[in-house]
Amino acid sequence: MRKPMLARSTAARLALLCTVAVLLGACGESNTAPSARRSTTPEATSMFVPDAASKALFGVADGTYVVTFDPKKDQAFYLGPNHLNMPANSVCNLLTSGYGSQYWDAPCTPQTQHVTLTVTIKNAASDHPSVEFQPAMRFNPAKVVQLFMYVPNATLQDASNWLMLYCPTGSATCVDESKTDPSLTSYVDRSANVVFRRIKHFSGYVITGYTDTPPDDLVLP
Repeated sequence: MRKPMLARSTAARLALLCTVAVLLGACGESNTAPSARRSTTPEATSMFVPDAASKALFGVADGTYVVTFDPKKDQAFYLGPNHLNMPANSVCNLLTSGYGSQYWDAPCTPQTQHVTLTVTIKNAASDHPSVEFQPAMRFNPAKVVQLFMYVPNATLQDASNWLMLYCPTGSATCVDESKTDPSLTSYVDRSANVVFRRIKHFSGYVITGYTDTPPDDLVLP
């Protein structure tokens, strides 16, 4: 049986009011409910792509390596499936430049004498490889030094966020420097399985991956 016109009109108005109430309630919830902070590592093309031979070292590259170089020349170090790119005159004088966060962007006199660098690679067989450099040094802010680290699972879409964190010598906690300096943002090249970024100093760096909320820091085991 058809409803009387007045009854149908009243029912329509009630339905409309209920719909509006539901929508307003949903809007109220969306305005007040906490939302997860999601940040995806920006994708970029890496200038370094590990070849098959260097990838074959994955899992057996843990160890300590010593290299001596001339800081007045461009340098490219291949550390197993990882890579360090240092332009000429990028190393600040080791004796006079100072070291610490208050110095990262301060001009410096370039190092001219040869430098012997000790590089320690750990956990190369995991998705959290780490590399530590000694002696501690900082880089000329007018130059761009880049570190590239091979991460096989960088292609996984459910682990789409990757960071290269700074690990101060003697500390078990590593930090995301891009939170205070956007020029140190981590990038991922999925086709090359490489996470990379600019670095302004040594000593240590580690890769961490996450699926949703980025960590404030990472405590090493």
